[in-house]
Amino acid sequence: MSTGRVSPPKPLSSRDVAWTEWSEVPRFGVRYRHLSRAAVGEDYHVGVCIEELAPGRQSSPAHYHIFEEEHVYLLEGTLTVRIGSEAFGMTTGDYVCFPAGRKAGHCLVNMSGATCRYLIVGERKPNEVVVYTDSRKVLVRALGRRAIFDLAATRGYWDGEDTGLPEGEIPPSDRDLEAVEERVEPVRPISSKDVAWRMEGEGPRFGGTSKHLTDAALGSGGYNVGVLIEAPAPGMRLCPRHYHMLEEEHALILEGEVTLLLGEERYGMKAGDYVCFPAGQNVGHSFMNSGDRPCSYLMIGEHNPNDVCIYPDSNKLAVNALRTRARLFDMAGTRDYWDGEQTK
Repeated sequence: MSTGRVSPPKPLSSRDVAWTEWSEVPRFGVRYRHLSRAAVGEDYHVGVCIEELAPGRQSSPAHYHIFEEEHVYLLEGTLTVRIGSEAFGMTTGDYVCFPAGRKAGHCLVNMSGATCRYLIVGERKPNEVVVYTDSRKVLVRALGRRAIFDLAATRGYWDGEDTGLPEGEIPPSDRDLEAVEERVEPVRPISSKDVAWRMEGEGPRFGGTSKHLTDAALGSGGYNVGVLIEAPAPGMRLCPRHYHMLEEEHALILEGEVTLLLGEERYGMKAGDYVCFPAGQNVGHSFMNSGDRPCSYLMIGEHNPNDVCIYPDSNKLAVNALRTRARLFDMAGTRDYWDGEQTK
């Protein structure tokens, strides 16, 4: 993480990001635009991609992640999401979250006659473990791409070791290796249209509405990454310029005219434009509705309870780790380490 003053990533048009095709076998295949990689290279915490799934294709084998959370927001068309033994139809504006560690295999299938397009968001953990539920395999990423093992080929901890026990005798800890698969309730997709708008901002400069899709799907705070729709009123912003020390943020414009205030620069953005705000880059950002009509954008951000958020225009900082409403401090009121202590 960098805390020095650096040039922040500039907005880009998703249309300018080249498509990458992935299709190794006939049934599975997508094409995608990796927006995060195009904006910041390989140095990102959360990957944001636009994917297209052709009719009759499946996005990937059914799987779940032990450490990585995933999110899908359908931009255009219809698709079917499989979660465990159930299947759910999704249409434009629908959203679904796959929490980390929830043992229900998921995948996307296009059963319609037209290509569908969606935003897919996923955490990036180098030590991830992925379980493929249909084929009963497990991928251990830390061991490399080919470290895929048969879940049926389990061995005991002492198997193959010289334990000193008589031949054929199994140590007590290895006698019961039968894993009982519990049934996991799927987190069902939701329609963003069914999520209520909530009022945001105060005063003549700040105002508008937002919908917190992840809150609506999972409940408040029970997630690693939050996905919201934000809609500042014409001429307004929802929040002051700010930056996060520990939380990475991403935004994709859905509609309208938006101006990004990024440090001292201003950038006009329109539908399909994207920007990433890496954690720890000390350049404040905020979005303004610069048109006379509604605008909206998807806001995607890490959810770190220990984050520190800086407000450069007012010289304040918020220390979330204090777990109290009184967590905003004046950055001009700095004190020395020994100030106020009895040092003699």
